Amino acid sequence: MFAKKLSRREMAVWCAALALGCVLAGLSGFALDWGRAQLDTGAALCADTLRLHIKADSDSLQDQTAKLAVRDALLAYTDAQCRASTQPEALHWAAQNLPALELTARQTLARLGLAPAARVELVNMYFAATRYQNAALPAGRYDALRLTLGENDRSGKNWWCVLYPGLCRAACGSYALPQENDLICGEYIVRFRLVDWVQSVCSDRADRTLLSPAA
Repeated sequence: MFAKKLSRREMAVWCAALALGCVLAGLSGFALDWGRAQLDTGAALCADTLRLHIKADSDSLQDQTAKLAVRDALLAYTDAQCRASTQPEALHWAAQNLPALELTARQTLARLGLAPAARVELVNMYFAATRYQNAALPAGRYDALRLTLGENDRSGKNWWCVLYPGLCRAACGSYALPQENDLICGEYIVRFRLVDWVQSVCSDRADRTLLSPAA
C-alpha cells in the first residue's frame, strides 16, 4: 500500500521543519563547544594565577593602615626578588621565601610601633569574582600567598591582588594564552558570567593549606 503523496505545500512545511531541526542541532552543538571552551579557559586561568591575600586584624584605622603598609612592603620585595615566568615558578619562589616574606611583614609592623602576629602561608582557596580597574577575575579556587595579621578570627577588611602574572601592578596582557587575557580583560559579558556562575556554584569553599613556615 502506498503512502499518500504529499502536496507541494506539505512538502515545503516538512523541508522547513527539517532545516530548522538541523539549525537547532547545530546551534546546540556550537553552544556546548563554546561553553566548554570558556570553562576550560577559566580553569586554565585559575591554574595560571598566584594571588596575594592580606587579612587585617580589624577594621580600626591602625590595623587597616598596618595592612596597607605591609602590602606595600611585600609588593616591593616581590618586585625586587621574584623573577618567575610561570605560575609554578612563582609558587616555588613563594614557598622558598615564606620566612623572608614573614620577616618583611614583621619588620614593617615594628617600624610602625606595632607587634601583632603575622603569619604567611601558601593556600589554595576560593575567591569570589573580583574586579580590578581594567580587568576582572572569575570566581574559583586559586593558589594564594596569604598573610594574616593578628589573631582575630573575625578579621577586618581584606586586601587582595594577583602576584603572578602581576595584576597587582599591571592589569592586562601578562597571561600566556590570548583567551585568558581576553577573559579577564574583555567586557563583562556572557563568557565571563558563564565561568563565574559555574565556579561560584561548583567550587569547594574550604581552604587548603599548601605550605606554612611551621610545616
